Amino acid sequence: MHDLLVVGGGVMGGALAVGIGRAEGGPRSVAILDHSPEKARSIASRFPGGVAVDSVEPAKMYLLAVKPHHIRGVLTDLPPHSKVISVAAGVRLDQLQTWAPAGGQVIRAMPNTACEIGAGVIAISEIDDSSFLTATRELFGLVGEVFVVPEKQFDVVSALSGSGPAYVFLLLEAMQEAGLTLGLPASVALELARATVRGAVLLADAKGEDPRTLRLAVTSPGGMTAAAIAVFEELGLRHQTLEAVRAATVRAQALSDHAGE
Repeated sequence: MHDLLVVGGGVMGGALAVGIGRAEGGPRSVAILDHSPEKARSIASRFPGGVAVDSVEPAKMYLLAVKPHHIRGVLTDLPPHSKVISVAAGVRLDQLQTWAPAGGQVIRAMPNTACEIGAGVIAISEIDDSSFLTATRELFGLVGEVFVVPEKQFDVVSALSGSGPAYVFLLLEAMQEAGLTLGLPASVALELARATVRGAVLLADAKGEDPRTLRLAVTSPGGMTAAAIAVFEELGLRHQTLEAVRAATVRAQALSDHAGE
């Protein structure tokens, strides 16, 4: 019996399998099932104890990283009394519980791809089964910070942290393009952007202060930083961010309406 069977070898499933498989103190046997056997083998080769399988096999825990419209079919194929974690975007806990195998336990989670390097953010839904909740927290704790949230907040949390790495990558992309346009080599602009974002986050962690306080500390009145911030405010960065997260939230809700069709 496998300790963990990951169903779905896409970006998220692969990131979770690799992160969990490489983590110290993690499961000894992590199996990967994907519609592409070659992809499953490739993922399994990236960490000790990785096993590619071509069908559902017995496991202590199943992690479903498939598209929302496939989740119902996968759940119904699992053996009775399975412990199941779903990371399918937008699929509600009540839907998962309805489709779960007989006697099965199910929980909803939303990680992000930084789990691959042990720096992820993972939201998991509140459930009544404290032992399964604890086991899920411990599993995801191997690859990042875990937050237990009420089901009603899940789509917003998913939109903020689950999709969040893409927002940061967009910022890095925009910073690189700005440097390039203003005369820097592309490689230099990108390295400056990466190092700056990385340092800013580390400083925020070290200081433990709210972001407004940190921003004001490096924004001298009349200085160059103040000039840049004024443009961000004028062009509506805050409003754009709000509307982007709102759009992701709405999309998550729409996905739940079509899950299992």
